[in-house]
Amino acid sequence: MDDEIDLRDIFRVLWKRRLMIIGIFVVAVLIAGVISFAMTPVYRVSSIIALGNFDEPSYTSLASAKSIMLNDQFLIEVFQQLPNNKTSDFRNFKNSIKIEPVKDSDRLVEISIETSDRQEGREAIEKLIFLYANRSKNSYIRYEKILSNQLDTTQERLNILDVEINQTLGILQNMQNISSSSALQAEIGIYRVLDRLSSMETQRSALVDKRLDLQRQIMLSRHLEVISPAGYPLSPIWPRRVLIIGIGGMLGLMVGILAAFLREELGRPAE
Repeated sequence: MDDEIDLRDIFRVLWKRRLMIIGIFVVAVLIAGVISFAMTPVYRVSSIIALGNFDEPSYTSLASAKSIMLNDQFLIEVFQQLPNNKTSDFRNFKNSIKIEPVKDSDRLVEISIETSDRQEGREAIEKLIFLYANRSKNSYIRYEKILSNQLDTTQERLNILDVEINQTLGILQNMQNISSSSALQAEIGIYRVLDRLSSMETQRSALVDKRLDLQRQIMLSRHLEVISPAGYPLSPIWPRRVLIIGIGGMLGLMVGILAAFLREELGRPAE
């Protein structure tokens, strides 16, 4: 029975002081809203790139790419080319940049920056990728040139070897057509030519395999690609206005209820 009386008293106080509770709740929500809208918004600008696929770990592995792009000297070069670098702090600029792998991929990398200026963030990401891509491209061109030179050399050796094989086949045919006074000597000569042909065919097979491997490497090699360019994010990552207003409303409701009971207690006549 006491519990029922207590509950009735609680609801009576809440209903009696409802305007005060609602008022405090509304004020708290308004204050939280004003604070959330007064806070400087922070945006996350990001881009996804695919690292190159060629025999140069400095520009094809995540660890090396991250090491290069987060290097102070490299970031200073990026920072100095930004329009607003005079009013920005380099240390904050560096700390705002994140480079992380895309899930379930060994080539895709996400480059992001957290900034209050979306335009500046986009320019920073684009400049960073541009400078890194130029370095990667120079390395890629050198790699392709080495492969092309090796392919040309292999093809030249194949051409020379094919001529030698054809000449040797001609010699063999002549030896078989010309009767010799000594059958033994003719047979020895033919065996020597056949042995030489076998050696040349082995060399040719190895060169053909090497040519195919070089062609495969050239075909599969890739330079850095921008998969998803940096854009303008519509919503900031901070402040989370709905969350801040929600927390403000909950706190306002709790304070309002507490104030209602405190007011009720103070309003009772002294016994």
